[in-house]
Amino acid sequence: MNDKLHQINVTYHGKEDRLLLRVTTQKGDEYRIWLTRRFTGLLFSVLKTEMDKHGGIASVGTNQKTRQMFKAGAFEKKFEKEKTVNFPLGEQGFLAYGIKSSSTPKGDLLLELLPEKGAGVTMNLNKSLLYMLHNLLSQGLIKADWHQQIINLQDEASRHVH
Repeated sequence: MNDKLHQINVTYHGKEDRLLLRVTTQKGDEYRIWLTRRFTGLLFSVLKTEMDKHGGIASVGTNQKTRQMFKAGAFEKKFEKEKTVNFPLGEQGFLAYGIKSSSTPKGDLLLELLPEKGAGVTMNLNKSLLYMLHNLLSQGLIKADWHQQIINLQDEASRHVH
């Protein structure tokens, strides 16, 4: 993705039993990434780990830039479908298979979501966007009724680490 993020949306599709992550850019490109339950757990863990590096969810969620996004109505705005003009990876999107993450020199999260083969999506997430994506994903988990399963998987994984 060579353009700045415009909107991020997460919706649950019961027929597919998957979450659909939609990311649009300011120039009107839309990327659609289908998330399975397993992949969502991995992504949620990456986002939580990154937020922990910045003082945890409470710290990231209350920083000035995040509060400004809330005041501007970040969660009240509807997803702007009519602004999409191009689907660089296809209108159907792709099924997420791999995650790569690193930090930029500024300390932002560089998050790459990849299909099994081919090009994926790379997002540069500052602390506020990291919080927003985590929050949207959390809402999607609740709608999908996957929330408790994801938490149980993370608890089990953390027990094996120690």
